[in-house]
Amino acid sequence: MNQCLWVAMLATVLLMSAVHAAPAEDRRLARLEATVMSQTLPLQKRIEALRSLHADIIDADGKIRRLFCVWDMLGRSGPVYTTVDDQRFRSLHYGLELTLKAYQDEQALIDDLRAGRCDAGLISGIRALEFNRFSGTLEALGAIPDSTHLQLLVQVLASPRTAEHLTDDNYVVLGAAALGESYLYTHSDRLLSVNQLAGKTLGVPRHDQSLQALAANTGASVQAGELLAVVDDFVSGRTDAMLAPLIGFHVAGTGKVKAGSGIVNARLSQSTIQLIGRAERFPIGLAQMLREDFLFKFDSYVKRVETERANIQPQLWFPVAAAQQQALDSQLRELRIQLREQGVYDAHMLRLMKRVRCRINPSANECSDERE
Repeated sequence: MNQCLWVAMLATVLLMSAVHAAPAEDRRLARLEATVMSQTLPLQKRIEALRSLHADIIDADGKIRRLFCVWDMLGRSGPVYTTVDDQRFRSLHYGLELTLKAYQDEQALIDDLRAGRCDAGLISGIRALEFNRFSGTLEALGAIPDSTHLQLLVQVLASPRTAEHLTDDNYVVLGAAALGESYLYTHSDRLLSVNQLAGKTLGVPRHDQSLQALAANTGASVQAGELLAVVDDFVSGRTDAMLAPLIGFHVAGTGKVKAGSGIVNARLSQSTIQLIGRAERFPIGLAQMLREDFLFKFDSYVKRVETERANIQPQLWFPVAAAQQQALDSQLRELRIQLREQGVYDAHMLRLMKRVRCRINPSANECSDERE
């Protein structure tokens, strides 16, 4: 037989074999992925499917090793790092061995994440907005009244049906948890509203697009800076007021603030902590498992937040009337819509959050307002 003809025939046979084999392999991989993503199946069966599906990323000793960089303003001794360290042991159950690295400088962590020096970074939700608008919108002004609402939304994030909203070619959201709320802080119990800030000096974290937008509507002289610097300026009296998350005040302000100062007890936004991974290091099944782990540990994060809140002296809280909170909620809703139109917030997430609010409080006026 002519050698060229023989080679051609062999190539045809090999090609036909590949054509038939490829669909079979595709079906096998699809079945494995469906098993991993199914929340109705036993966890061990899903873990076994995960290990088969992603055998290429498992080391010789059966481990998937990843470096998690964790932002905690108190470093390794802080409440966020401690909670993640607890979660590290649960991750071993499905073969994920984590190395944790603590950062007190959030920008340094983000720089390392972008440069590939971290496989994933646990950062504030407001900075997560830079990586994923859908999950970052959890920080939207007035959108999440309390941790009960947030827990329902974290359940949505942990649903396989939401996975497409949580990843792109570069980054994937691996989970979210409670970190407290943001408030207005003032040096007088007579200054209890953002509408009273005109002409005052007002400190705001530079990276918080939500609080920056609120500050721009107050008529105050806004002084933006890093969170701890903003808190230091406030407790030192260099600013009249501050818009900031409670975690920053707890770390840098409690015990230092001058007499008569306090926190206006009308929440402005929900603060979260979010785990952002590099997409090439976390295939879909592994990402799904991690998001479910965050849901599993949700109560642990809330308890940590409540423990820190309990350390704030009761007299530092300035009470406000229910009517004032309602008026503030209406004001914040208008700002949410404005920021959605500007492309800051994700419209789909805003609709989900409204659905959760109206499920819990169906008589609220906003439930008949179709603008959001």
